[in-house]
Amino acid sequence: MFKFMNRAVLAVLAGLAMALSAQAAQVSCSANAGCLDNPSFVVQVSDLRHSTAGRLRVVTATLRFRNKLDRPLILGYVNGSGIVTDDLGNRYVIGGNGVRGMGVVGGNNVDTKFTLAPGENSEARFEFAWEPGRAVVGTRYDMDLTVREIDALTGNQFRLGRERVLHFASASVDPSAGAAVGAAAPVAAPVTAAAVVAQPQVDPCAGIARCVGAGPFIAQITAVTPQGGPKDRHHVLALNVRFRNVSNQPIVLAYKSGSSNGTDNLGNQYYYGRAGTHDTSSAGIGLVTSQQADASFALAPGASRDASFKVIRFNSLGSQLGTAWVYDVVIDQLEILPSQQVRVGREFSLHFTGISASGIAAAPASLNDAVQGLQNMFKKK
Repeated sequence: MFKFMNRAVLAVLAGLAMALSAQAAQVSCSANAGCLDNPSFVVQVSDLRHSTAGRLRVVTATLRFRNKLDRPLILGYVNGSGIVTDDLGNRYVIGGNGVRGMGVVGGNNVDTKFTLAPGENSEARFEFAWEPGRAVVGTRYDMDLTVREIDALTGNQFRLGRERVLHFASASVDPSAGAAVGAAAPVAAPVTAAAVVAQPQVDPCAGIARCVGAGPFIAQITAVTPQGGPKDRHHVLALNVRFRNVSNQPIVLAYKSGSSNGTDNLGNQYYYGRAGTHDTSSAGIGLVTSQQADASFALAPGASRDASFKVIRFNSLGSQLGTAWVYDVVIDQLEILPSQQVRVGREFSLHFTGISASGIAAAPASLNDAVQGLQNMFKKK
């Protein structure tokens, strides 16, 4: 009996090993310029586009990371490592606030906000800028950056681990809002014994338009309202976002100050306000700044709440206005400590594509009333 059971177990294990080997052959994405396979994670370019910001040209890359390990994976961007080179030799670099959704590591600094559970995927956003002057701008790009694994130790301590150099060759930019980079391939699921026998994970955004899944919650844009026309000095885009807790635990969310921005299908950028000014572009959700974190936006399991955001295209008077947008915003998950202090935990970079105002009543042609109430927001310090 015992020998028979051993043979049966061995047979099951042998079959499982064959299944794992068959899946392992499908995991690698090395033949795809938009996807890289590392021992610890798979990373995919889910969106790549260019835009203008004053005198600057900006290349924005959204990368989706998926943890292949059977334990949590913590990653951080290595400060100063990011660079984009176009096919004419022009170099774009990451400046201040150019990394969203992932912590920055440098020297002995450790930032653990980008933590992935086994099999989980999450996005981070990287903005590369260059001032071209009269130089000719290229259309294809090589992108290089380095991320570093952060190892968890006992006693809630951490240390810097392996560096992973990421190189994406000859990627092209799609200037139209809402279209992802064509080279990117679907990210394979982690190859584990559990993956062979478990049921497929359900996408919480399945069937929901303009929805992004982010770990314990989903976010859906439920309304898009352009405000203003070609005769107005500025053009404002107002968005309503509904957040729903899809986990079995209460969560607290907050908007990261200064992280809200958009790009239209003509390559024009929309900002939360003037750089260096206090961010008043959100309503209905708490704000996280360098000095405080507002924990008022709490969601019980299954609960939903709405928040609103506004981004503005400055000095658009007489210019052609876009009809579709990409929208990016960073949402922090807050932790309430036993001392009732608030700590920022996970950081989620939400990336919405293909946004339009179709089906929504057109806004008034004049922005006088709306801009009147927002003047303080757009003044420089």
